[in-house]
Amino acid sequence: MGITGTYIAIENFLLSQIINGEKSILELDPTQYQSLNIDKSWQAIHYLLCKDIENGKPPMGYVVPIRDDNELDCELDFEAFYITAQQVKEATNFLNSLDDNVLENIYDFKSMQENAVYPLHGNKNEMDTGFFYEYIYSYLIKLREYFNQTAEKGYAIILYFS
Repeated sequence: MGITGTYIAIENFLLSQIINGEKSILELDPTQYQSLNIDKSWQAIHYLLCKDIENGKPPMGYVVPIRDDNELDCELDFEAFYITAQQVKEATNFLNSLDDNVLENIYDFKSMQENAVYPLHGNKNEMDTGFFYEYIYSYLIKLREYFNQTAEKGYAIILYFS
């Protein structure tokens, strides 16, 4: 088991309604929207890009928007966060600026272990540094494509955990 992260691309006006309390996030049917599940990689990706467990600075902090400024007030058992269509564009530009060399250079497995980054924290199996990088990298590639498609449509994103 574990906590997984799922992105849902929605129209910006719908996001505004959810933020303003006019609609509930529970009214969204994830099957009706373009979504992406990034398994348990969410905090590791955020840490890789921001060097912090949460509240990363924009635009890198928008990729996995676990930021106080982007938290949704909702009735979920776990937290949910959002980024506006403009923030999606900023995150997309940032993701597109990262090449494989940059990603490999900013990857610090030891620091992730020392800072108890999920899913390393509490993992009883010894995780190999190369395997973990490939795990994160595979979801980063999917996120880049997802953000490109979402930005092209001018949509916002909600990230929720389950």
